Amino acid sequence: MEEKLDLKWDDDHVVPPIIHPDLEFLFRQTPRLIIQDVAAKEGEYILDVGCGRAVDAAELANNGAIAIGLEPSRVMLGRAKEHLAQADTTVALLQGMGETLPFKSCFFDKVMCKGALDHFMSPSKTMEEISRVLKPEGEMIIAIANFESLGFRIGKKVTRLKVVFGAKAEEQITPWVLPVDHTYKFDYQSLYNLVKANFQIKSIKGISLLWGMPWWGSILSKLPKPICYGILGALDKAARLFPSLADIIVVKGVPFSECK
Repeated sequence: MEEKLDLKWDDDHVVPPIIHPDLEFLFRQTPRLIIQDVAAKEGEYILDVGCGRAVDAAELANNGAIAIGLEPSRVMLGRAKEHLAQADTTVALLQGMGETLPFKSCFFDKVMCKGALDHFMSPSKTMEEISRVLKPEGEMIIAIANFESLGFRIGKKVTRLKVVFGAKAEEQITPWVLPVDHTYKFDYQSLYNLVKANFQIKSIKGISLLWGMPWWGSILSKLPKPICYGILGALDKAARLFPSLADIIVVKGVPFSECK
């Protein structure tokens, strides 16, 4: 596992050179809703697994929590320190892996993991570890990209049709193809099965619809902003009700196991 772990991973490639309104909306809405779901309270111990630049952990700290960010990449830890210095916020940062959390059992009030679980060598082991370090009534909040979203499903069908009519397959934009730095491809059912092995699921919801659908971002870019964001807002509300079709799936749960 350690041989495969990229200790120099960075997020420079995550943001594309052109950001259409649908992706901008997704980038803005996801952290906002996750922070709402975590609902940090004064003095709570909250762990952010795969914290990246520690932007979310900093927000939790600003809301009164005692926030700890865990990140395997030395590069991202450096960027997290830079962000925290600029934000003038205190977050404890540790280098470590989700599969072997360096904390005692039943320690945290809440554990979150946003957009990182599909990078881990063993998501199932990570979920076991999150369950172990949570207090009996503690909450786990996971958010992950849905590779069977409605936008991706439509995109795959459109791409196949374009290839049939003569387009070159290698020239097609295919965001639904698993990136090389991912180890797992999650959808609603696979995430549900993973979580329910260690947690009682309290809620599942979706964020955003239709990102990745061919031409969708370009169409939105041509619309007046009030209309564009009105459409995106309406689709986002629909995503709450149909998480299996949403671009991002968010699961909240409490652990089955009791503290030992």
